[in-house]
Amino acid sequence: MLDVETAGGNWSTFPAGFNLLLTGTRAAQTYGAYTAVPASLVELARFLSLWDGPVVTFNGAKFDLPVLDRWFTEVLAERLDVRQHYDLAREIERQSGIRISLDRVSRYTFGEEKMAWDHRRNARSWAEEPHRMIDYNRIDLDLTHELFMRVLRAEPLFLGEATVMLDPPGPSTFSP
Repeated sequence: MLDVETAGGNWSTFPAGFNLLLTGTRAAQTYGAYTAVPASLVELARFLSLWDGPVVTFNGAKFDLPVLDRWFTEVLAERLDVRQHYDLAREIERQSGIRISLDRVSRYTFGEEKMAWDHRRNARSWAEEPHRMIDYNRIDLDLTHELFMRVLRAEPLFLGEATVMLDPPGPSTFSP
């Protein structure tokens, strides 16, 4: 699982202007936290290059991966290397035609919610209470993990007034 937290930015120039604060990862029960400093990005690049399975995200194709690719390019002078990617949000939309938030699909499917958070305060929160942002990121990773485990077990995801069964990862669902 992978999830990024950012500050600033303007959608008209995305991903430029989005300041990377934190990239959280979860592999089984092990969490990682990486920052935007070069040494930490090098460690994240190493982690991803050694990762043997799909990098699972929720909306990562439209947000997390473009942000990381920009930071890798600007800071490390190399492109983000993700060999296999499974984006739960993209798969939900592809299978059902419904665009839904991580918070809502988690609440409907297994009764868990994201931590209350004001993204406009990300920069301040990161500077003053980084542990709170790490906790927020960890909860997002946990929710994404639980949804992905349900996909692997061929269990339905509930979307409010609809239900979807997602195809598990395979060559046709991966994208770089």
